[in-house]
Amino acid sequence: MVSKEYPRIGEKIYHAELPNGLHIYVDRRPEFQKSYAFFATNYGGMDMKFHLDGQWRDTPAGVAHFLEHKMFDTEDGNALQDLAANGASPNAFTSSALTGYYFESTEKFCDNLKILLSFVSIPWFTQESVDKEQGIIGQEIRMYDDDPQWRVMFNLLEALYHKHPVKVDIAGTVESIAQITPELLYRCYHTFYNLNNMVLCVAGNVELNKVLDLCDRMLKPSAPVEIERIFEEEPREVVKPRVEQKLSVVTPLFELGFKENAVS
Repeated sequence: MVSKEYPRIGEKIYHAELPNGLHIYVDRRPEFQKSYAFFATNYGGMDMKFHLDGQWRDTPAGVAHFLEHKMFDTEDGNALQDLAANGASPNAFTSSALTGYYFESTEKFCDNLKILLSFVSIPWFTQESVDKEQGIIGQEIRMYDDDPQWRVMFNLLEALYHKHPVKVDIAGTVESIAQITPELLYRCYHTFYNLNNMVLCVAGNVELNKVLDLCDRMLKPSAPVEIERIFEEEPREVVKPRVEQKLSVVTPLFELGFKENAVS
């Protein structure tokens, strides 16, 4: 256990790496009424091609986001409902680079942390639930197609990048998510939801040792995994200097971007 102080903002962060491979960061705030937990994996929408166990693996767009949706399903029900019934406010998100699950609560923090650790560490996928989710996410994709802010962001990325997968919509397409199977979800889960590839952040009126003990007891050790992401060489030039799309908005929206040389 080590700590690092930030005098200018009056914070002290505790950091521990557990024997099971998980890195934990805790910001103790005894004066807070609410406590927060954030459990994340280094796996996002752009991680579609990677090298593992001597093989190159290609996955369809949208798998990381699809996994985020399905992780809340448990064999006994739904973890979102369990957290809400326990007084917590939970949610999750997938970005191009990571997937995170989190909650905030004013009481029963350790009970809620148990639920969070449990459903993120125990996947449960069935063909029936995958088929149902494909319809739900398909509707979400169509909804974002009509979202002006979402469209202006991805129009910018598509104008900037020729090959880099950051330009691919995080949710994928209706066609790409139709290729997702329970077997594919399990394979990607066991690749990226490895404790050595994850982090837990906690803030609030929490007891440090209780958090560490709980994680140590509930989470099984993971063998270190080496994941090599594959990104094709990206040309320095942009794809096109301008993209315009007409949607029903009160005020025009725009985003401006530029490309720098890749940082090694």
